[in-house]
Amino acid sequence: MRLGYPKRSRQSKEVKAPVVLSSDLHKNLQNINHELQYCADLIVREFEVGETKKRKMALVHLQGISNGDTISQFIVDPILHKWKNMILDNLSEINFFNEMKDNTFDVPQVKTENEWNNIMMAVLNGDTAIFIDNQLKVLLIDTKSGQFRSVSESTGQTIIRGPKDSFTESIATNMSLLRYRLRSAQFKMEMIKVGDVTNTSVVISYLDDKVDQDILHTIKEKLKNAKVNGVLESINIEYLIESKPLSPFPTVLDSERPDVIAANLLEGRIGIIVDGSPMGLVLPATLPMFFQSPDDYNQRYIVGTFLRFLRFTAFFTSLLVSALYLALITHHRSMIPTPLLVSLAAQRESVPFPAIVELLLMEFAFEIIREASIRSPRVLASTVSIVGALVIGQAVVQAGIISTAMIIFVSITGISSFTLPYYSVAASARLLRYLFILSAGIAGLYGIALMFLFWLVHLNTLDSFGVPYLMPVSPLSIRDNEDNFIRLPWKNLKTSSKDFVPESTRMRKQQKNKNGEDNES
Repeated sequence: MRLGYPKRSRQSKEVKAPVVLSSDLHKNLQNINHELQYCADLIVREFEVGETKKRKMALVHLQGISNGDTISQFIVDPILHKWKNMILDNLSEINFFNEMKDNTFDVPQVKTENEWNNIMMAVLNGDTAIFIDNQLKVLLIDTKSGQFRSVSESTGQTIIRGPKDSFTESIATNMSLLRYRLRSAQFKMEMIKVGDVTNTSVVISYLDDKVDQDILHTIKEKLKNAKVNGVLESINIEYLIESKPLSPFPTVLDSERPDVIAANLLEGRIGIIVDGSPMGLVLPATLPMFFQSPDDYNQRYIVGTFLRFLRFTAFFTSLLVSALYLALITHHRSMIPTPLLVSLAAQRESVPFPAIVELLLMEFAFEIIREASIRSPRVLASTVSIVGALVIGQAVVQAGIISTAMIIFVSITGISSFTLPYYSVAASARLLRYLFILSAGIAGLYGIALMFLFWLVHLNTLDSFGVPYLMPVSPLSIRDNEDNFIRLPWKNLKTSSKDFVPESTRMRKQQKNKNGEDNES
């Protein structure tokens, strides 16, 4: 058994006949009560309107995800005030339905539906369905609601200067945050339902005049053909659409900031937001994108360039410094200056472990402290960090278990990993650091060089929907490097979708334009 659930029976399930909408109100309500059996939040309210010739109708919705005030004020009250005592003898069934639809409810839109599955899906999404006796159509009114937190400041991707709003768990709120920034008719948002059980709303957003249609079509097909029970977070969508999920490096950028998503849409990329998740996705994504922060563009370009250079330096520091220190004190002592070597040897004189064991112990201890500070209640997080860093660190040095130099280098690598703006690539660097440490412990600097070569080969094999992961470094493009390692002034920056399209697509577009010019001539 898994997660305490009983094993599934291997007996074949009985295939149920599909439910169809009936003109009999009583039969429709029976079908609803059967499909939503044991649903305590189901609300069914039946009406009889008309003074002499009674017309039966029923209102169906789910409590909690539908807005009770909207239903009472704009649906129930208009029905009772207009139709309760009206004489309906001369009004046909069809005219009654049309009059009810067009001239009763004080809401922006009333839809009609005759497919049973669509009706049930609308009710499960928070809409209100109005069934009318002797009618093969149902009125659907948007009354979606729910308890969602308000728009607040980003907690995972903080900045000094710039907008402070971030995505929430409400997809409607997230869509409005993007529309607020991209007020253009070219800005499109297409919704797809993913998950056989959850039926999660997934919105694909893009600028129609900038996006690459081949990539867009690929993403749509992957989402439409996804066979999963449910989607509860945007990471599930990331697993469904990425081509190499076993790689430690993310090929889809995730962000909880709507300004980051909007900026990438302006450059021709595609954004994905998932209902119930405060994290949006951007694709295609390249490795240099994970070193860019909104603060780079909210500061003067000289400061932004310096901050970006600082992040690249910190990334390689967190990746290599511990391994380089281990290689030097284990295999290449002759490369260390004599005074420094004597000092390091004196520190390690009472340490009972080999250097590689000492380094791995410190790395694991640092990871434990980091994880404990994240998972602990906020009131205790600072206490855990202080106790782990100061009390335990000082104690192990005085006990002679760990050398002082080892604590210094491990602290440098750990702090450097915090400078990266995206947690996903920082976590990848943390995992890769252990491989460099093991390589350094086995073969010294040669092992580090060999592991570095393997790492570059792996990065060159990655792509994000046809876009090379190291682009524009590999393949090298001087024109496309204007906003990767340095941040040029605003007037020198250009946003164009062709910079992020696969080379094959770019050549196909050029050939198409050339053929068009030849035909005109």
